Amino acid sequence: MLSTSAVKAQQTYADNFSTQAYNRNDGNTNWATDWIESGDIDNGPTAEYIQIQSNQLYMYWIWGENIQRTADLTGATSATLDFDYTTNSLGGTQQLGVFISGNGGASFNQIGTLSGNGSFSQDISGYISSNTILRFAKSDADWNSDDNASIDNLILSAIVPTDSDGDGVEDVADLDNDNDGILDVEECPFVPIVTQSFTSTNGTVITNTASNGRGNLYIDFISIDNSFNLTINGTDVATEFQFQPGAAGNFARFDTGFTYGQNGVPQLWSMTGTATNPMLRIIIDADGNLELFGAQSPAGTLLQLTLDTPPVTVPWNPSGSNTISIGQMLTGPTNMTGQLSFNEECDTDLDGILNRFDLDSDNDGIYDAVEAGHGQAHTNGIVDGAIGTDGIPNSVQNAPNNKLVNYTIQDTDGDGTADAQELDADADGCLDVLEASYTDPNGDGLLGGASLTVNTLGVVTSGTDGYTTPADGDSNTTFDFQEVGAIPTITTQPITTIICPGCSGDFTVIAGTADTYQWQRLDGLVWTNLTDSSIYNGTVTATLTITNPTPTNNGEQYRVLLGDLAYSCSQTTSNIATLNVSVATVITNRRITYRVNLN
Repeated sequence: MLSTSAVKAQQTYADNFSTQAYNRNDGNTNWATDWIESGDIDNGPTAEYIQIQSNQLYMYWIWGENIQRTADLTGATSATLDFDYTTNSLGGTQQLGVFISGNGGASFNQIGTLSGNGSFSQDISGYISSNTILRFAKSDADWNSDDNASIDNLILSAIVPTDSDGDGVEDVADLDNDNDGILDVEECPFVPIVTQSFTSTNGTVITNTASNGRGNLYIDFISIDNSFNLTINGTDVATEFQFQPGAAGNFARFDTGFTYGQNGVPQLWSMTGTATNPMLRIIIDADGNLELFGAQSPAGTLLQLTLDTPPVTVPWNPSGSNTISIGQMLTGPTNMTGQLSFNEECDTDLDGILNRFDLDSDNDGIYDAVEAGHGQAHTNGIVDGAIGTDGIPNSVQNAPNNKLVNYTIQDTDGDGTADAQELDADADGCLDVLEASYTDPNGDGLLGGASLTVNTLGVVTSGTDGYTTPADGDSNTTFDFQEVGAIPTITTQPITTIICPGCSGDFTVIAGTADTYQWQRLDGLVWTNLTDSSIYNGTVTATLTITNPTPTNNGEQYRVLLGDLAYSCSQTTSNIATLNVSVATVITNRRITYRVNLN
């Protein structure tokens, strides 16, 4: 199977120095070079003045030595550098210098002077290039023999705008990344792989490590005093989320412009919700977009809240674990209770294309745009017409750019899984690919045979058909794969019939659910379909009429195949009935009567 991953909008170049090697790539994108030492006698990670020691990049007694590494940031619109550091004896003019070059090393600018212990974070967007170089060296004076510094958890993050569906809306802001008319959040049902209830008092930070890459995060607060902060993978998302009038922080306001404790809304600390109906909810999608909701009464309806300063895009790690920390600014007694839930991104058909980029999320040969149920025209699975700034086709919205769709995604069998993500949408036992009238020779529900390949849009390219208008056998405007069908049940079987030469007679079957019939005759060892002719009539109806049979037809066997036009997987076969052709039993000639044997 061909596997093609979606383009990532956030590139991370990282090194956690967990082995003594200069070629580690711990982010989702590889560095352009390894770490390169200069001026060190050893020029390797295991000895001398620059080395990797105790799972950290270690430097001591530095004079002219330095170490650097290059990243290709082509196409990035912003970039940040983050790492943790510890030092010993450094201070005054003897410090660690952090240098950056945006021209391949032709010149360097110092962006940090470090001593003591701490975390470094710096916007390096001004140095974005195809060969951005990070360098560590002394800041000013030569170090003494007991001067040293260690670097750990180094991450260079770059935002590279991507527009997977080419609609002019970057993926990070696009709510329908493949323009099939289905919201991305609907293409990945929320099934948490991590759930954590939390209780915190006096500023205790709640930390969770969610693995399996980026996904959707829900944080529900059942109760909270007045504020909280959220850090994900070392990035402070929005400073202090603040709900207390007059306090410091980033205020969250309802559409009225007021926050809690204003305009008749009670103070947040005075109310308590439930696990089902929390007081606050944060939702962060797979692109790192954060939305905040709050209730204005205990366990009330959640309403949209807007921060005075927009939150940053959450830096999910697409290929590894994510560290999520929830804390509070300690300005008195603090508390919060709630639950954190995280799910990973969805790839229903496991073809390497995430559902939100996949035009056929279950590989059944039916476009998601068709299975969605919105009924809008499409071209090769992409909804026709204008696309708004929210990335959603206008034709599936009541108002352009309102971030909502005007229909409910189709779930024909009501099992909680959308038709676009399951192989038997109506749960009638007949796979969608067959009910659509496509080929599935190995019976796995996927279009085509066992050697499956897809293109970058998730469309099966190895099938011989598919992606045409699905079958509607009974022409009732409902596709067969979304209409429950069944094998017809016969209530009255055809029975043996006696017909004389020159006469006519019938074979009849009664089945309440059947809407197709095909009468057959046994020809030697083979059952042959009948067509209307001089002797047969009604060969595709419930009643087969045989007119003027001859003695040569005597003993022939007949049966009928019954079908449901909305169910193409199987037919019902009736019992076998025999035709007996009989001459009259009494022949009268003038005044003499003869009795003869039948036949």
